[in-house]
Amino acid sequence: MAIYGIDCGHTMSGADYGAVGIKAESNLTREVGTKVISKLQALGHTVIKCYKDSCSSLNDSLSYRTNTANNNNVDLYVSIHFNCYNGSAYGSEIWTHGGKSFKEASRVLNNIVSLGYANRGIKNGSNLYVIRNTKMKSMLIECCFCDNSSDMDRYNADKMADAIVKGLVGSEIKEQEGEKNEMENIVCYNNQVDKRAAEYLADYLKCPTIDNKAVPFDYSRIKNVYGVGGGKFSCYAKVIGANTDRWGVIKGVLKFCKKL
Repeated sequence: MAIYGIDCGHTMSGADYGAVGIKAESNLTREVGTKVISKLQALGHTVIKCYKDSCSSLNDSLSYRTNTANNNNVDLYVSIHFNCYNGSAYGSEIWTHGGKSFKEASRVLNNIVSLGYANRGIKNGSNLYVIRNTKMKSMLIECCFCDNSSDMDRYNADKMADAIVKGLVGSEIKEQEGEKNEMENIVCYNNQVDKRAAEYLADYLKCPTIDNKAVPFDYSRIKNVYGVGGGKFSCYAKVIGANTDRWGVIKGVLKFCKKL
């Protein structure tokens, strides 16, 4: 069994209090993080709580988290956060050292995206204090945006915690009877040229988009997979705008959306 260092990001007061959007980040990180801890412990894993609720300074808060993880020789350090920007940004992302994708990070991100959030990818977190100062494999999860109404409407703490735990341990947690583990639609693309058309289609379908090349994704769990533009797509994808130029892709999407 593994030893996990779980960090519910930020403090409940003071210099490291989290962002405030529609909901307060500090409350959300504990809502999800404590569930992650309980679920991991129920599976027999050892969990080291790498966070504190108050601090004398930002450095006091951050150093406590990394020192706790390092001193307890955890196998994997996981810091749980929620993004906040301008109310319009949305989706989920994970930060790792050098932006490297490793199996737990990829699985966690895929699982969160399968809940309906946009995939913002795995990013370079080498400059983040908790990534830079932990000795073991580490990741910082930005679950979604706490100031975006769509993300917050979709948010469910228990489902978010399940997605994280399943990704960490690489196995399924028994789901509630009758609960579906399937997303209706997803739109994927292979390059930035086709991204805008993909986002337009996703808005029409009210579903997330995913950069097909960002991280591996299990499309078999999605009812309808739409590929927009050029490049190779999963065998599950219905491709719109293949073998044409940029304007052909746009026309294909508009026609699908019954705008032409």
